[in-house]
Order: sequence, then C-alpha cells, then structure tokens
Amino acid sequence: MDGGIAQSMKFGVGQPVRRFEDVRLVTGRGRYQDDVVLPRQAYAVFLRSPCAHARIVSIDVQAARAAPGVLAVYTGADYKADGLSMPKAVMPRKKADGSPMFAPQRPALVIDRVRYVGDPVAMVIAETLMEAKDAAELIAVVYDELPSVTSTDEAARPDAARVWDENPDNISHTVQHGNKAATDAAFAQAAHVARQRYVITRVHAQYMEPRGAIGSYDAFENRYTLYADVNYPHRVRNMLATSVFNVPESAVRVVCHDVGGGFGAKGWQYVDPR
Repeated sequence: MDGGIAQSMKFGVGQPVRRFEDVRLVTGRGRYQDDVVLPRQAYAVFLRSPCAHARIVSIDVQAARAAPGVLAVYTGADYKADGLSMPKAVMPRKKADGSPMFAPQRPALVIDRVRYVGDPVAMVIAETLMEAKDAAELIAVVYDELPSVTSTDEAARPDAARVWDENPDNISHTVQHGNKAATDAAFAQAAHVARQRYVITRVHAQYMEPRGAIGSYDAFENRYTLYADVNYPHRVRNMLATSVFNVPESAVRVVCHDVGGGFGAKGWQYVDPR
C-alpha cells in the first residue's frame, strides 16, 4: 500500500481516537464546577420573575438584607448604579427591510420590566446556599402584569404584544440563503406545486452538569478570575473585560476544568446567571 494512502487512512475522518481522560473521570477524579471551593466562598441565589411580562412596580429587599448570613442583596438599580456595561450581540445580520438586526442589551438583573418567566430580578449573596435561598424568599416584589404571547408565530403578528418597545414587530432579524429570484422562477414554471407548513418546536440542549460560575476578585493584583464550565474561555474573557467590567483583558482570567456535557450549549457564558 502506498505510504501516503496508509497515512491518510490512519488519521482520516471517522478513525477512532484514543481517549486519555476516561480513567480519571470514571474513578471520581473529575473536577467540575461544584468541586471548586475557594477560601471564604459565598453563595448567590437569584430571585426570578413568576410573570411572563410585567412592569416592576417596587422591590423591597430590607428583610432579606437583615436575614442571617446575608452578605449583600442587589437589584437591577444597583447593577445600573455600579456602572457595569452589558454585552450585546454583534452578528452582521439584518431585518427583512435591510435595517440592522434588533439585539437588545440584557442586564444581569432586570431594572424595570420582566420579559419572561425566570427573568432575574434580584440577587442574594450569603455565607451558605441555604441562607441565600431563605433570604431570597423574603424579597417582596410588586408586578404590574402586561399582555404576553408564548407562540413565536403569534408573536410576529401585527397585533401581538411587544416584548421590546423599541422593536415594532418582535422580529430580531431574518436570515435568507440561496437565490430567491431563481427559486421563485423555478416554482413559477413548475407543473405542480405542493405547499406545506412546518412548525419547528423549541429546542433545548441538556447536559449532565448544570451551568454554574464561581468568581473571585484579587484586590492586590486588581484581577478578576472566573471559574466557568464553558468551551470558549478566551471569548468569555474578552466579553467580560470589554463589555461588562471595562478593564484590560489582562485583568480578567477565565479558568475551565471538566465540562459535564457541552453539545454547543456550554460554548458561551450566558447573560442569564443560572
């Protein structure tokens, strides 16, 4: 057999790749997010909206701040007052009329309006996880519920409730591939045309290890460190430095150990702080 052909077969697509991490993982020596415990580590719990769409009338966090073990309670107003920025999608996509895509900035804590069930409204930091959970239940939020829609088809109708006031049609962008004119011409010349409407259900990638993040700040080095279960640590570092903290990238470090199932969903650090 020719040497070149043998070499290509040995390293070609579909050839088995010997795994080197299995022994460590199956013998309990993996290191996931919950295996990372830092000195003086505290725990955060997020209070989330029970409403699909509502204005926040008021938030009372006094009882939560006075609860045992609580170190701090933050709301969207605190996030805004601290001057933290927000990441924003920068994909070069457009709407059907050629205008730029609508990509709203999403704060880590909602300031005045929730837009889905589970939108983060407040964050409680306490010495233990149970103390943080108990304190979160003491936060009193008054909501003024607004019309909502759960069907993507209905959301695009002219009379649908608007998720964002700045976006008149609830459509972020439109992606089109191929030659539309040639396709229309082919259908126009066809002897028979069959039409069928397809509905694509919502898709959610599930993984063995829930998403998590552990952050620390070193005041002596003026440096942030994030322990994250992501596949793109360098992109996350860039996002945190340039789009959130507004500091040099050298002041941010992202550490990734084992990731319990990725499937694309753990490639990026989400704005949603689950």
